[in-house]
Amino acid sequence: MSNSGCERKLTAKEYPNNQTPSNSNNILKGRPETSLKRELNFVQSLLLGVGTAIGGVVFAIMGRAADAAGPSIVLTFLIGAFFALLIGLSYAELGSTVPSAAGGAIAFVERAFGKKTPTFLAGWFSWIGGVTDCAIGSVVFAFSVHYFIGWIDPFLLAVITLIAFALINFRGTRSMGAVQFGLTAVLIFTLCFFMAGSSLNFSFDRFEPFFPNGLTPTLFMVSFIFPTYAGYESITQLSEEIRVAGKTVPRALLLTLIVVTLLFTGTVVAMIGGAPREVYINSSTPLQDAANYFMGPVGGAVVSIGAIVATLSTINGAMAGGSRIAFALSRNDFLPSVFKKVHPRYRSPFAALALTTLLAVLFVLTRGVDFIVYAITLGYSVTAIMVILALIRLRKTEPHLFHPFKVPLYPYVPVAGIIVLCFMIATLSWESLVLGIAFGIIGVILLYALRRTRGKRTDIGGKWLKRSAEKV
Repeated sequence: MSNSGCERKLTAKEYPNNQTPSNSNNILKGRPETSLKRELNFVQSLLLGVGTAIGGVVFAIMGRAADAAGPSIVLTFLIGAFFALLIGLSYAELGSTVPSAAGGAIAFVERAFGKKTPTFLAGWFSWIGGVTDCAIGSVVFAFSVHYFIGWIDPFLLAVITLIAFALINFRGTRSMGAVQFGLTAVLIFTLCFFMAGSSLNFSFDRFEPFFPNGLTPTLFMVSFIFPTYAGYESITQLSEEIRVAGKTVPRALLLTLIVVTLLFTGTVVAMIGGAPREVYINSSTPLQDAANYFMGPVGGAVVSIGAIVATLSTINGAMAGGSRIAFALSRNDFLPSVFKKVHPRYRSPFAALALTTLLAVLFVLTRGVDFIVYAITLGYSVTAIMVILALIRLRKTEPHLFHPFKVPLYPYVPVAGIIVLCFMIATLSWESLVLGIAFGIIGVILLYALRRTRGKRTDIGGKWLKRSAEKV
């Protein structure tokens, strides 16, 4: 796109053959590529974000969070929502400004920094987050089923579940979007059912004392519950497959934050007010146990089914987003070129999808749930910092770039986003920090090894052409 301020701005539908500026530039550089198919509308995009955010993890973390912070965990979720808004506004602006490339974060950072290490790290950590999100979703789903059917091996079922959703995503975003609609609808109904049921035994006395352990746990638990808000990232990861992405992405993203904030806050208020503390603290199924307390076995069963649906929603959204990140990494020469192949019929990145599924299966086979959760949390935080830095750089280097949506109170909001992300990283466990450093080192080593291999191939090809010319 030219930096001229007087040029006419084209919408996504006006580009011939769906050739957005990013794809057109690739063709001008002699790299024609098959674009992904734009099939997701506003409602499907919204449900993708909501369904991915309200994942199976939220059904597992409430008990531990309430044990640490007490009733003030309600305030923790509200602070988390505010942090998510500060960060999400940058995603919304970039998702509307750079809607022509799959992968979300990697597309944003590549536009700002080029094909350099910051871009790779953004995509690498975002991809790891997506892969591990798939893995934890499948594990929580399998253990939820195992609760009803004890003879099933939960880890084997987790692997089978990942393969099943890989086949669904292989058929393209229309199939994925239809599945997401059903899963998210059931999930929202379950949480509303839980909140309504708590009124049968609700007592405000259970909110006293509000800060039983002081203010510090209330603040520090934000980093623990924050990944539940990160579902909006999946919307930007599929921006190349969203119709009129310039308008749809920011609207769907911001509305996702509003919906999940209402649902999360309402759910934790219902849990604390509807059941005594000893029912849900340190429980692996806190919402189910609370529902069983104030609605009986039927309530517990309904919420358990909702937990199963939640994990399926997480897997579906995370697998779709994760495969697009791998696709974008390959398209930017950070992974072998085979992973940017698109199926000619379904227009899905099948090779990237296969790689993402394989890695998720490997994470499941480690049987280390804490290991997986740490990877999700840190991966998102590092990626989000890179995204905000990309926004700041693009505002300076491309001031005339068309922005259908702009972050308000710039640059204070982006800077505040970086500060809260650094705060959350600082309050993570030391194991997660070590894990993040290890992932970063492994990623950089793989990057430079790949570049070195490609450099040698280029040298060999050049020498062969030179010898052939001399013979002629």
